[in-house]
Amino acid sequence: MERLDRRAFLRRVLGVAGVSALMAACAGGGGATPTPTQAPAATPTAAPAPTPTSAATPTAAAAATPTAAATVSREPIRIGILLTLSGPASPNGEANQRGLRLAFEEAGQAIAGRPFELTIEDSAGQPDQALAKARQLIEQRRVHLLLGITLSNEAAALRDYLHQNQIPTIVTNAALQALTRDPKMRSPYIFRISYANGQYDAPVADYAYNKLGYKRMMGFAADYAAGKEELAAFKARFTKAGGTWVDEIYSPMGTQDFGPYLQRIQQQAGNIDAVFQFHGLSSDAIRLVVQYEEFGLKDQIPLIASGATTDDSILPEMGDAAVGLVSGTVYTASIDRPENKKFVETFRQKYNRVPGQVDYLGYLGGLVARAAIEEVKGNVEDKQALIQAIKGVRIQGPAGEFHIHPESQGPIHNIYICRVAKRGDGTFYNEILETIPNVDDLSF
Repeated sequence: MERLDRRAFLRRVLGVAGVSALMAACAGGGGATPTPTQAPAATPTAAPAPTPTSAATPTAAAAATPTAAATVSREPIRIGILLTLSGPASPNGEANQRGLRLAFEEAGQAIAGRPFELTIEDSAGQPDQALAKARQLIEQRRVHLLLGITLSNEAAALRDYLHQNQIPTIVTNAALQALTRDPKMRSPYIFRISYANGQYDAPVADYAYNKLGYKRMMGFAADYAAGKEELAAFKARFTKAGGTWVDEIYSPMGTQDFGPYLQRIQQQAGNIDAVFQFHGLSSDAIRLVVQYEEFGLKDQIPLIASGATTDDSILPEMGDAAVGLVSGTVYTASIDRPENKKFVETFRQKYNRVPGQVDYLGYLGGLVARAAIEEVKGNVEDKQALIQAIKGVRIQGPAGEFHIHPESQGPIHNIYICRVAKRGDGTFYNEILETIPNVDDLSF
C-alpha cells in the first residue's frame, strides 16, 4: 500500500468538503476494488429475498444445523473484505486493509491446511453501495466469512441482511454503539473487534476527574453520530464521577476555521477546568489541535483529546501542538510487549510507517479470523461451529490479551491512557500513563 504523505493525506481527506474519515454518509462513487482472487466459484445463488424479522438476540441461535465431524472441503476458504476504500473516509478503510492484509499474509498459503482467498470490495462510504457489495460477496462469491465494514451507517445498513443470511461477520472498524450494545440490534452472526463509540474515551473521564483533578468540563465534538456518541459517553462517565458538565458545542465536519468555536471555549475560561474533544481520525482533528494552540488556549484550558485524535498515524501532522494531550486508546505503537514490537517492526518493514489504531484493528480482525478457522480445522461450512469458535477466541496480541464479550459479542480491550510526548530525535509518540485492563463495550 502506498504511504500518504501530509499533502496527499490532506488532499485525500479534505477532497470532499464537509466530511471526515469517520463520518457517516457522504459522497463517493467508486467501483469495486480489485483483489487477488481465483476464478469465481460459479453458481451465484439466487437472491435470498429477505423478509424482515424481529431483532435477534445473541442467544437466539440461528437455524443452521450443526454438522457432525464431516469431511472438510478442499476448496479454498472464501473470505470477503468490505471496506471504504474511496471517498473521504478512505484513510480508515485503507488502514484497516493494511492490517488485514498483513495478518493473512502471515498465514502463508493456507489456514488449518486449507487454502484461502481474499476478495476485497469498496463500499465507498455509502450504505447503499455497501449493501450492494455485500450481496456480491455473499451471493456471487459465496464467501464463508465477511470482515471489515468501516462506517457506522454502513453497519446499520448491513445488519439485517447479514443476520438474515446467517453470514459470520467480524466488524473491524464501524463503532455504532447499538450494533453490540442494543439487544434488539445484536445478531449471533455479527462480532465486533474494534470498539463501540465511547469504549476507550469513557475511561479517560475517570482519569480526568480523579487523577487530573478536573471538576468542571465542557465538550467539543464533530457534528455527526460518532461525535455525539463519543461525547455523550465521556459526559456520562464524568458526571457519574462527580464532575459538572458545563456546556457542549459541535462543529460540522470539514470545518477549516475553528475560530468561532474556540472563542466560545475561551469565554468559559475560569469556569471550566478542561475540554473533552472528539473529531475522529481526520484532518479536522489535525486542524483543531493546531489552531487550539495558535489561539492560545492550550496553556489556558487543557484539552483532553479522543484517542482517535492522537493516533500515532497523525501525530507528525500536528507536531508540537499535540505534545501534552491526554487521551485513551486501544492501541499505540508504544505498547511495551514482545508481540507489539514484532508487529511494529513487521508493519514498518512492509509499509514504511508506524501502525496506528485502525491498522492494528485490521490486523487484529485477521488474527481473530485465522484463530477461529484453525479452531474449526478449516471446516468453515459449519457456520455454528465457526460462530462458536469466533466467540471463544483468545489472542495474546500486540495490545495484550483480546477476547469477545459473551453477551454483546463486542470486544474486550485493554485501554491505554496516554500523553503525547516528543523524543530527542524530534518524533512524537504516545507515552502510556496507565493501563486499564479488560474494558468491554457494556462498561459505560
